[in-house]
Amino acid sequence: MSDDAPTSFHSYMRLLRTFAAAGALAFTGLFAAPAEAHGRLGAAEGRCRLYIGPDVMNFTGYLPEASKNEFCEDIPATGPIIMVLDAEQQELRDMKIEIRIVKDVGGPEKENENLEAATVAYQPPKLYPTGTVNFEHTFKEGGYFVGIVTVTGDHGEQWVSRFPFSVDRTFMRDLPIYLTLGLGVVAAFLIYLVHRGRMPPPQIATAAAAFKTPPLPPIDGPDPDADPSRETVEEEAAETDGEKAEERDETDRYSTAAE
Repeated sequence: MSDDAPTSFHSYMRLLRTFAAAGALAFTGLFAAPAEAHGRLGAAEGRCRLYIGPDVMNFTGYLPEASKNEFCEDIPATGPIIMVLDAEQQELRDMKIEIRIVKDVGGPEKENENLEAATVAYQPPKLYPTGTVNFEHTFKEGGYFVGIVTVTGDHGEQWVSRFPFSVDRTFMRDLPIYLTLGLGVVAAFLIYLVHRGRMPPPQIATAAAAFKTPPLPPIDGPDPDADPSRETVEEEAAETDGEKAEERDETDRYSTAAE
């Protein structure tokens, strides 16, 4: 491999670390965003719950005109919706419940600057002796909103629960999942490239094995792995050649003397 190989290896590793960091951020956003985005509304114990003060209300959302009739947090499509809140504690049934939906303008301070302009739907405070609150509204366009549930008691106690949600924006909610999957594929491909760059091609490896120098025999003595029968055959062949040479010499001397 050339001198550029270490440089390429470190470049791949830098890219791999970059994608790993991006993947960690995507995972963090994936798991942290729902807790922040949906405030005190979320799935727990197999039910959708709204936490308000020390009490809990079970939340159910319906889309009568959509194929997916029920939702918990984000509303998957525009159109008419029905929200149903069921109070678990008796004290909520003795308190007035107010529901307001506003556009997400960046927090309570900006909402209060012009609350009427930010308000999309409103249901004034009212007692619900049965503990069940029905709220209906038609969303004509998608976007980001905030649901505000305010509970007020006879003795001045007041609890407020806010839960941001989106309408017809489910792709943005699932975007971290798609980003994480894409980063995982890219990271796997980079790991493959790194390992491939560190391994020589099959042709080079085969050629290197073919031209490998055989080990030399030890200097102090005969090769212990040598075949003794082969040495014996070579010695016998040498003696036979010597005898034939002597016979040829004798024949030459007789021939010379006869002349």
